[in-house]
Order: sequence, then structure tokens, then C-alpha cells
Amino acid sequence: MYRHTPETGVDTGENTDADQAGTTAPERIAAGPVVASTFEELAPALPNEMAGLRRKLIQWLSELPLDPDSTHDITLATYEALANVAAHAYPDGHGWARLQASRAGDAVTVTVTDTGCGIPATRPRVAGLRTSGGRGLLLIDQVTDQSDIDSSTKGTTVRMTWRPAALRDADPS
Repeated sequence: MYRHTPETGVDTGENTDADQAGTTAPERIAAGPVVASTFEELAPALPNEMAGLRRKLIQWLSELPLDPDSTHDITLATYEALANVAAHAYPDGHGWARLQASRAGDAVTVTVTDTGCGIPATRPRVAGLRTSGGRGLLLIDQVTDQSDIDSSTKGTTVRMTWRPAALRDADPS
């Protein structure tokens, strides 16, 4: 599992290890070449940091038996969600983005989470000619097999799932 640990004393809005005593997320390894089936990174919600997360995700995806189109769609949608965190989640400019990805069977799921201000309920999910945004969520809907958005004033979670044919056809042994 990939994991970034923020500086000591930085409030990331997460539970501490002490809050989670006795709970450990098992790391699963695929058969054959050693490929971590999960990926997790935490980074400041800044544009250059979001680009860094995208590069790390691309590296993780390169270890999976994915076709180029699936890799492109996963990377594109994920970066749109990350860019939304950098642009909208923290009006004061200070916050974190968590990127999690996993492969389970023939599905890849990517989750982008923040503890920012949330998506206003009145914001339409349709791109308009005179908007400064609105295209990212629409694009995510178009390139995923399933996407779910959970948003409140305590943050937003965007969960995206793909079932690429390459994973259905991959030999599990």
C-alpha cells in the first residue's frame, strides 16, 4: 500500500492511530508478480500536489493488467475529482485531499475525499456556457461505470468504479 504521512501536528481531519486501536487494514497482494491491490495517498489540496497524486496513481495503475483506454479514463476522472478539491473544497486555501484506489476482482475503485466546504446543493451538475466549472462532475459521470458523490459542509467523497474488460480477461493465476 502506498501511503503519505503528513507532517507532525498537521490537522488532516482524520482519526489518529490511537482512535483506531485494534483495527488494521489488511494489505492484499495479487498472485504472480507482486502488485499491491490498494493505493492510498494524502496530500495538501494544491494544484501541484494534485498533479503529483495523479502521477503516483498512474504508476500504481501501470502495475495492473489494464488496457490504455481504461487507464486513461481512470486517470482523467480521478484528476477531475482532485482538481475540484484544489479549486473548490477549501476557500481559505488550506486543506488535504485523500486519494484511495483498490482493485477487487474485475473492478477498480478510486475514491477522492476532502474535509472542505462541500458542493452547494444549488450547484447544477450540467456544464453551462458561462460557468467557471461544472464540467468535471459531468465528465466523471461519462467515463466511469459508476460514480457516487457524498457531499456536506464537512467534506466531499467522490467514489468512482470501472470494470475494464482487461481485468475480466486477465488470468487470475
